[in-house]
Amino acid sequence: MGIAKTVADNLRKSGIGTRNSGLGRGCRIPNPESRVAVFLLAALLLAGTTLRSQTPESASYAVVVTSLGGDAEYEKLIQGWGKDLSAALRKDRAAEGRVFWLAAVKEEGAHAVSRKEEIAKLFAELATRVRPADRFALFLVGHGSYDEYDYRLSVPGPDLTAAEWAELLNRIPAQKQVVAVMTSGSGGSLSAFQRKGRVVVTSTTAGRERNFSVFARYFVAALQDEAADADKNQEISALEAFRYASREVARYYETAKRLATEHPILEDKGEGDGVREPSPETGQGLLASSIALVRLSNGQSAAGETPAVRELRARKRKLEESIEELKYRKAGMETAQYAQELEKLLLELSRAQLQLDDLEKKSEPRP
Repeated sequence: MGIAKTVADNLRKSGIGTRNSGLGRGCRIPNPESRVAVFLLAALLLAGTTLRSQTPESASYAVVVTSLGGDAEYEKLIQGWGKDLSAALRKDRAAEGRVFWLAAVKEEGAHAVSRKEEIAKLFAELATRVRPADRFALFLVGHGSYDEYDYRLSVPGPDLTAAEWAELLNRIPAQKQVVAVMTSGSGGSLSAFQRKGRVVVTSTTAGRERNFSVFARYFVAALQDEAADADKNQEISALEAFRYASREVARYYETAKRLATEHPILEDKGEGDGVREPSPETGQGLLASSIALVRLSNGQSAAGETPAVRELRARKRKLEESIEELKYRKAGMETAQYAQELEKLLLELSRAQLQLDDLEKKSEPRP
């Protein structure tokens, strides 16, 4: 059950937000007990959860690029992660035909070999196909290098630098983008990839962390594990995948009793340093929470939705995004103003959820 549904169910039980509650548009919660109930729900809503907004008209595109392995053991790991990642992304039926895997060696299911010319060819095609309202994700997996000046991904033939990758990405019209550089030395790529509207994830904090990275293993696992869906809305966002993978990387080194040689970071404001703990306190993570990488429902319900249901879902998602944005503005607001705006948004969210529940019940087939 999603957070919004939990709020709506509890408000329904207390009579708040229903037609008979006396709460019209712009009305306030009638008594202190109800106010406490709502703010307890708000605490659940805001404590460690992430909310996001997707528009029904937008589409998701993803490119997965795997590097050379250097030896047979690493080769098997890297290509396996690339295959699993592309498979996880393709499980979302809404992404059918829009997930492309370029492998360093010929692999079943790969779109092409990850040579510079093939990469450029694919990006040129996508630059004409992707729309501004769409979402675009690039995943680099395997071996990377950093020489204190340039980051490079090891691919067959000439390598691409971070600046060259960024140039290709800048041609993609999508206004919301995710770049996950899951390689050794990937921290050295951050400054080249930074841009407004783009989430950048790297396996390492700095380019000098050059040991083989296992972050990709757990990032892939995040997209396959329902436990990564922290707010239980049947989607796994870039932020949720990052948090899940970061925890598992730390656990990996602790279990192996080894000194951690990679420290994943995320940056999504287009400026400043990446952080290990995205939150309102660090100022990072808002955009990442708004971009879903996979939908656990496999997009099966979308085809049967009526225009009214789609409109309500869009309204609900917009309200969820507004609540998340409010959380990030809380530090600069008066307590009373924050509480008032939060109360208003929660009531609007509950109304939208109640209306959505009613419409979905009416559309259910009768036995």
